[in-house]
Amino acid sequence: MKLAISEQMIKMQQSYGENTQKSMANLNDFQMKITESLQSQIDSLNKRLEDKMAALDKKVDDKLAEGFKSTNESMSAVRERLKVIDEAQKQMEGLGKEIVSIKNVLDGNQTRGQYGEYQLDMVLNSVFGDAPNCYELQYTFKKAKDGNDVRADAVVFMPEPNKMIAIDSKFPFSNYSRIFETEDKDEKEALKSEFASDVKKHITVIKDKYIVDGKTAPEAFMFIPNDGVFAFIHHDLPAVVDYARSQRIIIASPSTLPAMLVTINMIRIDSERAKNAKIISEQLGKLGKEFEMFGREWEQLSDRLDKVSNTKEQLTKRVGKISNRFNQISVSEIGETENEPIRQIGPELED
Repeated sequence: MKLAISEQMIKMQQSYGENTQKSMANLNDFQMKITESLQSQIDSLNKRLEDKMAALDKKVDDKLAEGFKSTNESMSAVRERLKVIDEAQKQMEGLGKEIVSIKNVLDGNQTRGQYGEYQLDMVLNSVFGDAPNCYELQYTFKKAKDGNDVRADAVVFMPEPNKMIAIDSKFPFSNYSRIFETEDKDEKEALKSEFASDVKKHITVIKDKYIVDGKTAPEAFMFIPNDGVFAFIHHDLPAVVDYARSQRIIIASPSTLPAMLVTINMIRIDSERAKNAKIISEQLGKLGKEFEMFGREWEQLSDRLDKVSNTKEQLTKRVGKISNRFNQISVSEIGETENEPIRQIGPELED
């Protein structure tokens, strides 16, 4: 009995050992499969991570490249704009120098006068060109013993009875420029009054010197060679405009004077046409008489030509009859009638 139990125990131990070995083998196989599967999954995951990182690196590189390109383009654009700004700055500096230069010109009475005369000359030349006897610069009305001749900056010659109209270039600038240099309202109004007084004085001088009875038109031009000053006078100083109108002084500027001069030029042209109208009318009358004589002579010639034509037609018919008659006379007919008396054919030709 004990032997049987011992054998059973041995068998059980052997069976347990075999099962244990199988289990260990299966466990080892399972561990190896698990390890291989995990390793494969880890490798696949690493591969995907590497691919993702590579793609991410590429995107980052592309973005950086685009960013650098955009930055370079932006920097180039900025540099170009800086060049433009630099050029504009230089131009502004040059313009500032020119403005200072112009201001220096306008501040001086002599240089301002020369500037106004130059502007006036340009306007006159643009309207009249080189046409003779239209205008004259620095026209002297009368000479004075003391040397202070009465001389206008320009005159425009007009047809009778208007004679000529004087143009004087005046540019009261000092008080005008000071108006815009102050912010004080009371001082600004005071400067406006002073400027208005200056302009009125110029108007009075032009009226007294350049409107001469029997020699000039009853009006004269006050040329202000600056449209800004001209606009300021008409907008802010209506009393000055009314005073000029009462003194028969026409205030003009580089923008308005050409239109006025064109009107004067048209009046001159119409006057010249009117002067020649009588001569043209007389010549047209003579030409009409010549045409009448020509018409009568043409009618006479036409009648003669008709008679000649009729005569020609009659002669043509007679020649045709003679030709036909000659054609009717043949050699045989002459042979048959050689012993007979020749018939007269005269009366037949007269048909």
